[in-house]
Amino acid sequence: MNPLEFVIAIVFMVLAYRVVSRVLQNRASRPTDTPEVNADLVRQIAEIEERVRVLERIVTDDRSDLRRQFKELGG
Repeated sequence: MNPLEFVIAIVFMVLAYRVVSRVLQNRASRPTDTPEVNADLVRQIAEIEERVRVLERIVTDDRSDLRRQFKELGG
């Protein structure tokens, strides 16, 4: 093995070590699936669903459509 190949091999091993190290750190820092996390996510989804229902009601309301049409006519 000539010196250039040896240097390239060392650089490759150092880079591979850093990549593997970062991947393992990222896995360790992820939030785990705990009941508290799941309950919080379920609560957030329920809030978003309620907001969407309210927005759908507003958009499909006949009075809202009339107001929008009057605003378009007026200016």
